[in-house]
Amino acid sequence: MKIKKILVVVSCFLATVIIYLYICIIVTPKSIDDFGGANLFRGMGFIAEPKNTIDVMICGNSDVYAGIIPALMYEKFGYTSYASGKAMQTIEGINRIMRRLLRNQKPKVVILEVDCLYEKNKYSMDNTNFYYAPFVYHARWKELKVRDFYTFPRRAKKYDISKGFVFSNEVYVNKPIDYMGDKNSKPLPIPKVNMDRLNHFISACRTNNIKIVFLELPSSYSWDYSKSNFIQKIADKEEIPFIDLNIANKQYKVDMTKDFRDDGNHMNVYGAQKATMYVGKYLAKNYKSLLKDNRNNKNLNYWNEVVNHYKQQLNKGFLKLNRNN
Repeated sequence: MKIKKILVVVSCFLATVIIYLYICIIVTPKSIDDFGGANLFRGMGFIAEPKNTIDVMICGNSDVYAGIIPALMYEKFGYTSYASGKAMQTIEGINRIMRRLLRNQKPKVVILEVDCLYEKNKYSMDNTNFYYAPFVYHARWKELKVRDFYTFPRRAKKYDISKGFVFSNEVYVNKPIDYMGDKNSKPLPIPKVNMDRLNHFISACRTNNIKIVFLELPSSYSWDYSKSNFIQKIADKEEIPFIDLNIANKQYKVDMTKDFRDDGNHMNVYGAQKATMYVGKYLAKNYKSLLKDNRNNKNLNYWNEVVNHYKQQLNKGFLKLNRNN
């Protein structure tokens, strides 16, 4: 009798688990266009890349997918890269991305877009975790399609020909402002928990012989000297180069009237071209012995399709102006 009760309990438990897992399959987004799909798929296209083919990984928040063009990086320098950006990305999320990345890739350089270090973790649950799907994506019940009942959400099958970059040719004409403030501003510390997670990121990269570069893409919306000065302190302490493109130099200066798709938060393709070229030249100058020009590598010929796709986006688009009056 006891055995029978045990079998009944075990059977009920297994049935519950199976039903729960099936519900997870149903509600999990199947593409980036589904509700919640951007959180699950955006910035994760590197999973579908051939093994050990990404030399430069760029991690960060939405500034990354708006501001770095891997196709242009390959066309001009021959570097294979992926722009892993996600809206409101945290350093904790980036550490998860790095763990997933290192299963199949051995990047030579990882560029961390440091705006994410000031982002607090606002999610009690990891919205990229399949097993939390019924709680995170429950609102998808309203838009379920037939394919949701038999299709698995497989990111490994979602090849991303844009390599993370999100194209926009809209131009929001911002008024030039001195958003950086006082050059001698008191450094603004990042949250302590983010400092701990940053140390973990640095340790993981160094354990895997990956060079680290700190980068801050132009953003009048979220950046100033107080943040830049603090990141510079960390960079100096850890001997990590820090590129802050909000600070003009002889080779680069952001143009508020041409380089943004919105009110100074995200770059358009024209601003991204300038930023990508600057970063590419920096890598070519400082990591010449580490990074190879892969344009003549027959095994990477498919990157020519990536470049062609990018050029097609440029050619079919037209200049869009949104004037800020």
